[in-house]
Amino acid sequence: MILELNCQTFLKAWNIAEKSAGTKNPKDSITGILINAYDDDNITLEATDLKTSVKCKAQGVSVKEPGNALVPVVLLGSLLRKSASDTITLDVNEERGLFIAGRSKARFNIIPVATFPNIPDSADAEHVCEIMAADLARVINEGSIASSQPQDFPKYLGTCLLRTTKSYIKAVATDGKRLSRSQLLCNVSRDCDLLLPSPPLKDLAKMINSNGTDTVKILTDNSTAWFVLPDAEYSIRLVESSFPNYERILNNEVHITLRVTRDLISSVLERVDIIARTNPAHIMAMAMQPNGEVRITARSPDMGTSSEFFDATVEGGYMQIGFNVSYFQDGLKALGSGDIVIEFSDEEGQCRMYRSESDDFLYMLMPVRLSNQDAMTAEEIGDFSNYSSHDDDSESDKSDNQTQENQENANPNPNPEENNQ
Repeated sequence: MILELNCQTFLKAWNIAEKSAGTKNPKDSITGILINAYDDDNITLEATDLKTSVKCKAQGVSVKEPGNALVPVVLLGSLLRKSASDTITLDVNEERGLFIAGRSKARFNIIPVATFPNIPDSADAEHVCEIMAADLARVINEGSIASSQPQDFPKYLGTCLLRTTKSYIKAVATDGKRLSRSQLLCNVSRDCDLLLPSPPLKDLAKMINSNGTDTVKILTDNSTAWFVLPDAEYSIRLVESSFPNYERILNNEVHITLRVTRDLISSVLERVDIIARTNPAHIMAMAMQPNGEVRITARSPDMGTSSEFFDATVEGGYMQIGFNVSYFQDGLKALGSGDIVIEFSDEEGQCRMYRSESDDFLYMLMPVRLSNQDAMTAEEIGDFSNYSSHDDDSESDKSDNQTQENQENANPNPNPEENNQ
């Protein structure tokens, strides 16, 4: 097989294929990409790690001598990316490969084609739905936010559930402490649940975004899911496990509702996190007042304390509640920009985030129990009242009174001599 490649054009397909190739043992067949080249309009790349597979069309190739070859993914990928020439000649026989780029040459060993495993074929798979590519990428990215790193047990922790039902496609994930769900109206051919590992599903979303594809067809045979693009076919083996009945986990109990601009609370958390991230627990305390004032505090035994307050619409009574800062930020990032709604059940109940004008995305987070060291003190609440008075002189008297009240609550009898009597 002899090919002449336009390096930058060929790399677009190569980048897609290499995401599904293994990289552990350079002599293993799954660490290679199978190049099939029969004519200029029929060049395909195939790769698999036995859990995911991809078959895509390659552009920018002129076939000088047809054939096929299983080439090492890491080595050839590095040569392509570091080439000083945009025109590459790839000459491969049954034993060796020759890479020629201008005045540079590299010889490399190849992997026997016969050892390459058969990639799952979608010919007998059933059609599930067809969806706009950008919409599918968004649903995957939002719905997989709450998945954890893959674990042996329970298997669903490192997965994302793709569910098609009643003209909807939904993506849902949970790690036991939080849950994310994204949904979208689409044309559904059959109702089904596809439980898929999150990492390759996220790779699929990246591939879709970089490929500029218009639509994606989803197929399944109940053991594999295929995502079919015009120039590529991506398959993922289903995870053999049961996903929790997440709809029964969610509740509608609401004690406090917070309405705020997403960018406002995100910027506050970015500053508070400077201290919070130095604490192994990564905890923040959030206090909300019915008058619309929200306070967030984080402290670290080694670094100190960071506190901020901001104004928002608060419906309900007073509440102080704790969260893992990173988990809270993950939900805010997925919400994007604009106005958001955050609902709180109670100090130990669910927190639910969603966009103000839409229910297409939901992020549920469980709070953490605040210790005496993590909760806001009366002195800190008094400090906030002092800061508030600087922002609005007309409220100074009210602020001073509140500060005095908080100090009196912290020490009902501030006179040391009277305490000793």
